[in-house]
Amino acid sequence: MSELAAMTVWAQDPFSYDIIPPSFSIFRKPDLRKVNARNVFVLTSVAALPAVSEFVRAAKHRNHLRTLFVREDDNARFLPQMLCEAKLRISRHILVHSGKEVPKRVLMAWSLGCPSQLIATAQVTQDDLFVMACDHSLFKVGFEEMPALKGIQPQHRSFFTISSEGSYLHWPEGDVHIDLDAIRCLKDAGWRRKKERERVLYDLRFGEAVAALRKQRGIKQAEIQGLSERQVRRIEKGERTKLATLAVVAGSHGLSLEEYLDEIAEMLS
Repeated sequence: MSELAAMTVWAQDPFSYDIIPPSFSIFRKPDLRKVNARNVFVLTSVAALPAVSEFVRAAKHRNHLRTLFVREDDNARFLPQMLCEAKLRISRHILVHSGKEVPKRVLMAWSLGCPSQLIATAQVTQDDLFVMACDHSLFKVGFEEMPALKGIQPQHRSFFTISSEGSYLHWPEGDVHIDLDAIRCLKDAGWRRKKERERVLYDLRFGEAVAALRKQRGIKQAEIQGLSERQVRRIEKGERTKLATLAVVAGSHGLSLEEYLDEIAEMLS
């Protein structure tokens, strides 16, 4: 069974019926057999926690529970008591929400196979930004830690939006965009090294594509007008360069910068 085919959601809460991606197997009535699915999600409300408790505990015991979405209802202030009544411990699997945006982002991220790369929710507390990925990884970032965030005045820090798919946070103040990759690179040394390796490999492949396209056109390195042969060699060895420099290379190929980059992208695909 494929990873996508193993996505199962118990839509116990009718409020969320319309947000479930088509790749999920959906059921709406209790069925303990479903706890054996590889990735299990449950959509419920605070009031209905006791009704899902047995299923949630069984799925969690098998390590199949990915997220228990708990929608805030009129009983939201009694959430700790309701969790106790349902014999459910507060854990990283529980995600409390008030609307459809958060569960929609999380389910879509899992359906796309990238829950660790997209943002589920975020919150500002004084000088810190807390960001939760769709796989429940939690990151704490000080506003002074990240240069892009430093310029946001304290009174504007809480005024941000999350893109519909969870790919970035946006502050209108200063038009600041922050994605999860930037946060991971700041907080996770292992992730940062991984991304640095990926960037180096991509730059090498980009340089190889530049050289290959030049050779296809029968152009020698010394014939790129406006650049020295040494500069061309450095680009083709994978050294990062400015778009203005690539525009010069494109012109020597009889192409606009957009046309040139399209051809390079085609060679990299």
